[in-house]
Amino acid sequence: MRNSTLSGYILCLIAVVIWGTTFVTTKQLLASLPPTQILFLRFVVGYAALWALSPRPLRWQGWRTEGRLALSGALGISLYFFFENLALIHGSAGMVSVVVCTAPLMTALIARCLGKGARLTKGYWIGFALAIAGVALTVTRGDLRQLEGAWLGAGLAALGALTWAIYTLIPQHVPHPAGELAVTRRIFLWGLLLMLPLCAMEAEAWRLEPLLAWGGLWRLLFLGLFASALCYAAWNLAVVRLGGIRATLCLYLNPVIGVFAAALVLNEPLTGLILLGVVLTLAGVALSTAASKH
Repeated sequence: MRNSTLSGYILCLIAVVIWGTTFVTTKQLLASLPPTQILFLRFVVGYAALWALSPRPLRWQGWRTEGRLALSGALGISLYFFFENLALIHGSAGMVSVVVCTAPLMTALIARCLGKGARLTKGYWIGFALAIAGVALTVTRGDLRQLEGAWLGAGLAALGALTWAIYTLIPQHVPHPAGELAVTRRIFLWGLLLMLPLCAMEAEAWRLEPLLAWGGLWRLLFLGLFASALCYAAWNLAVVRLGGIRATLCLYLNPVIGVFAAALVLNEPLTGLILLGVVLTLAGVALSTAASKH
């Protein structure tokens, strides 16, 4: 059990470290491509990568199980990223990352309402407050005025957090010989099929030219191969080992990873306020994790 829990947290951290760098990457692509094109193409790349890694087909699982997988694809892929990409158009990457970090709280509250989670203790609430304060301080570099305005973007990001919370709580235990990657691949397939109506709304705005340049191509490949195929496989397995509530607590680290990535790659400064925000975030994650039983 201890080894399973440890491996679950390692898988979560792998996903979170990579996801933490995607806000800026997606924001850069949005300068030349519509949200639905980025969304669709990244998961086409991810779907192809999962086939290459696990070419064994997954047989039909029955309507009930396929329904759960289809709902997972709709919530965790189609709707989540649709809301997140729209939020990045109407708000800053920092603001979106802070609002999306409410997903752990939403997960815990929904689980509690459904009778699947323990009562949220005082320690959990204090940890949540510390983590959100730390995330806000980290991404704004102490200037909290950056979080003002852009209410449309904040609302869209909140919808994204809600869809991710529900996605995490959907049981995805599918008995099969094909492996976890095959289940993730099936979720990708449902997500791609269900996002087609969203893509149709922006089809006229789709462009090929930005993807012919190396800058656009490598960002798309990064989103598809690593942030989609690798991270979703790691996340889905981590949820099985940790439970949805504990797994989502690691999402608080997304903006922290993003800030450190910007410092390493873009030479952005790490100020005292940023480091204080990191400490508060880590303290909040530790406290909430200790107070969570699921």
